[in-house]
Amino acid sequence: MKKILILLAFNLAFLAIYSQKSNTVELNGANIYYEIYGEGEPLLVLHWFMGSTKIYNRWIDVWSEKYQVILPDLRGHGKSTNPKKVFRHKDVAEDIYALMDHLKIKEFKALGTSTGGMTLIHMATMDTLRIKSMVLIGATSYYPEECRTGMLSYKVADWEKYKWMNKHVSRGEEQIKELIYQFNELSNVYDDMNFTPDHLAKIKCPVLIIQGDRDEYFPIDIPVEMYKSIPNSYLWILPNGKHIPPMWKSRWSSIFSDIVLDFFNDEWEK
Repeated sequence: MKKILILLAFNLAFLAIYSQKSNTVELNGANIYYEIYGEGEPLLVLHWFMGSTKIYNRWIDVWSEKYQVILPDLRGHGKSTNPKKVFRHKDVAEDIYALMDHLKIKEFKALGTSTGGMTLIHMATMDTLRIKSMVLIGATSYYPEECRTGMLSYKVADWEKYKWMNKHVSRGEEQIKELIYQFNELSNVYDDMNFTPDHLAKIKCPVLIIQGDRDEYFPIDIPVEMYKSIPNSYLWILPNGKHIPPMWKSRWSSIFSDIVLDFFNDEWEK
């Protein structure tokens, strides 16, 4: 019995640290759900399109040992709403800044995957002072034709093919269909992600760009151009990696986390 009580106490203590806080706040007309883990310097972490906070579960315990990890569900995703019924990265960037204001966090480090990274590009050009350093994984400065074709490959009529999304949504079939529609609609948008080298040159914080050399959405010349345009940037190309390889290849998972934490230590050569 004593061993059981000790184990129970340990598990409760672990859960108290691991899941520190979750809440929903109304921002810019949308209800934005977020989770916070750990204490320390703020680290904002943003997920990909059709994902949720859950995509980072394997790393939260490690990252939250040093950082206060802030994980929002982007508008329309997970437990967050999107009354506009269309998705724009600029809108999400404004949501996230409003969330950080709500949390009374002025400066922070940040990591974003695909859509999360594109949101961070908007944020880092909207305000060049608040983000101290950021990691962009499988992000882009504009949509090439490969990306637009990929967006249209998802079909609302075939929504049952995407039941894997059930773990990332809170409103079931309706939400899955809405996200597919919004993904399709983005294929015809040209002013949301349209950052020229001059725009990117305005980003002042250190930036680590991570990209697979076989990314089916964003050819390798895009991250290379971003690397050349952002003054204080670093480029990590993963060989034989498709879109966001650290998420799909287990051999990259721990290496990815180690490199990200090393980068955030602010000790890399300028």
